[in-house]
Amino acid sequence: MLRPQGLFQQQRPRGAPGAFGPQGQYAQPGQYPPPPPPPQAPPPPQYPPQGQYGPPPSWPGPPGSMQTQRMPGMSDTTPRGLPPAPGGGGGGLRMPGGGRRLIPVLIAGAMAVVVVVGVVIVLQSLKGGTSSPPTAAPTSTPKTSAAPVSKQDQQKAATQLAGLLSQSGNDRGAVIDAVVDVENCGKSLAQDEQTLTRAASNRNILLTKLGNLPDRSSLPASMMSALTGAWQASAQADTDLAKWATDEAGGCHKKTVQNDPNYKASLGPDSQATNDKQSFVAQWNPIATRYGLKTYQWEQL
Repeated sequence: MLRPQGLFQQQRPRGAPGAFGPQGQYAQPGQYPPPPPPPQAPPPPQYPPQGQYGPPPSWPGPPGSMQTQRMPGMSDTTPRGLPPAPGGGGGGLRMPGGGRRLIPVLIAGAMAVVVVVGVVIVLQSLKGGTSSPPTAAPTSTPKTSAAPVSKQDQQKAATQLAGLLSQSGNDRGAVIDAVVDVENCGKSLAQDEQTLTRAASNRNILLTKLGNLPDRSSLPASMMSALTGAWQASAQADTDLAKWATDEAGGCHKKTVQNDPNYKASLGPDSQATNDKQSFVAQWNPIATRYGLKTYQWEQL
């Protein structure tokens, strides 16, 4: 605490020890050499044309107050969550000292982005890992159109087929008589077996001739398939009936005659033959009418 001059102080005579000269406690001007000038601030660092952190920044203000230029989009305030730069002053990122603190943050953010992208890629690969590679669509083979059927070839084939059809009904009457005789346990059971066996053989002969019919490709394929199926089924039915006649020849009983296994076996082929014959005549009769040939009912074949 400074005491007021003169209060509780004794006056010292001039020239006594501790007394000051006429100029007071401090010497007169010029008595001592002038103080040295203040130290000059070192010149700013020199960088290449691009500078240490980009283009050389301008340093407004006195030396020592180096403020960096603000990056585009940066505000004057210190970013939230970052401590203010030492020395106070205006906000903003300071270079080079303050910028060094931001670099680790940017590196950490970039690494986090890389990790997230890597996780997403791994998950996508796991999801699609079990998927099979796409298979190439099968190429469809262009269908070649059938050659136009010659009317002359079709008429020739139909005429030859009409000759086979006329032979088909030759055994029908004999087959019906043999079946009735066996059902009644008649006296001609041995002859009935021969009749049915011969009918089955004749059907097989017709099938061979049908397969070798010239120009058969000029006739409808579905019609030819129906006739083939009809004659195959008829041959099988006649074979089963012949075996039935043989069984009954050893001891026939009217009440049990239709319980024979061979008779039951003939029922399926006989029904199939009827269906195929009906399909055939439905296609044959229009062709026969066109070329003046004989038409048929299914039971005539």
